[in-house]
Amino acid sequence: MNDLLLVSTPLAGDALPGGVCPSLSNITLGSYIRAHGGRVSVLDPSVDLPEGDVDLLDAVVSAIRAEAPKVIGLSTMSTVEGRFALALARRLRRRHINTPIVVGGVWASGWGAEVLERSPEIDAVIAGPGEVSALSLAMSGLDTSIPGLIWREGGRILENPRPTTVAPPVALEPSLLRNPGRYDIFCWITSRGCPFSCNFCTECLTSPGFSTFPRAQLEADIALFSDVGADWYLWICDPLFGVNRAHLAGVCEALAEAPNHFLVESRVDVLHPDDVPKLAAAGCTLIYFGLEAVSARALLELNKIQPKGHARYLQGARALTEACLKHDILPVFGLVQPVPGDTQADLDEALAFVRELKGIAEGLGAAARGLAPCFHAFPLRFDRGAPYDDEIARLLELGVSFTEGDAFLQDQHLRAASPTIGFVEAEAFRQAIRALNPTSPQVLKRLYSSYPRPFVDFG
Repeated sequence: MNDLLLVSTPLAGDALPGGVCPSLSNITLGSYIRAHGGRVSVLDPSVDLPEGDVDLLDAVVSAIRAEAPKVIGLSTMSTVEGRFALALARRLRRRHINTPIVVGGVWASGWGAEVLERSPEIDAVIAGPGEVSALSLAMSGLDTSIPGLIWREGGRILENPRPTTVAPPVALEPSLLRNPGRYDIFCWITSRGCPFSCNFCTECLTSPGFSTFPRAQLEADIALFSDVGADWYLWICDPLFGVNRAHLAGVCEALAEAPNHFLVESRVDVLHPDDVPKLAAAGCTLIYFGLEAVSARALLELNKIQPKGHARYLQGARALTEACLKHDILPVFGLVQPVPGDTQADLDEALAFVRELKGIAEGLGAAARGLAPCFHAFPLRFDRGAPYDDEIARLLELGVSFTEGDAFLQDQHLRAASPTIGFVEAEAFRQAIRALNPTSPQVLKRLYSSYPRPFVDFG
């Protein structure tokens, strides 16, 4: 019997494109607990349950009953994972399983006490970085001295101070993966935290500060990939890969010896174009850039850059597009425009710049290797705990409105950015951006190989 069982949110079946990947948060927590002598296991319903046409929640409950842990831990990095946690907790109680249920992660950290107010089946929340707190759960059970713990006592909801730093990282523990051969994608980080503070970002909730991982740990992780997952596609989801160029060089040297291909996430004002060849030689096939917006006003609104950095920001996007295409790496740019206060001029400037980036591939001709930049256009999301939480009054004065629905259970998006840019204008802009995407089988195959399947929605 393990003292703590970490349960992952299940992913959709193979009817949808994309690959299956384990929960990085659960593997990270489990590895930390194992490294410090705790007894923990991970249950991933996507690959660990018996196959068959059964009620998925009932199957998860039966697997938990068979494990008989002392505490059940549920990672909720997003709203849809939060809905799974609530649904699973209800089903467990209906099946008379009274094991303490604790949730953590970005969603739970953002909503804090409200999780307990709205879900009597959940016993506690761990807010903030989870490693030290999860270790305490595994070693001592649900103890009210745990850092960041939110719990009920005498009809009140109490909360301990959250950790202000992240525990030193440890190498990943391969035995936590019960069926490693059934995964296609593995999300991985080589650093944690972010020195930037974009208005829409919740990175600060569970990763305060910024640190890169030591070379020895990275090499141990890469050895794991080679041993148990030679075919995994690695998704390096550092908040800003490449900000430390020496660290980037070390990661590339280590990955060059592994069979895995990979993608990285970065910013156009962080990744240096001269580092793109190193990434290509190490096996990088795609880089996702959070461009987010284009005009100086819009980028300042998001707190992405200051006005004096605008020209460098755009030039970085141009240079990185060309460098990626020349080295057989697919550049992908995410845009969340419209953003608060946008006018048609902001959207026109963004569309013109995206067309310019597309034109770089056309200008390169055969040197682009059949690739062209891709663009993800999606509505700006407002997550609980992001800096925008403290600016709602100002946003309303700008004419901003949000999607309807319970923000606790559903993602809340920007609906109108200003009095002149409402939902119709926003969707027309997004459609115009999407229309610029290449449709060649070569590009689509590379995109789909990097997509994790979506979570099953227990709405």
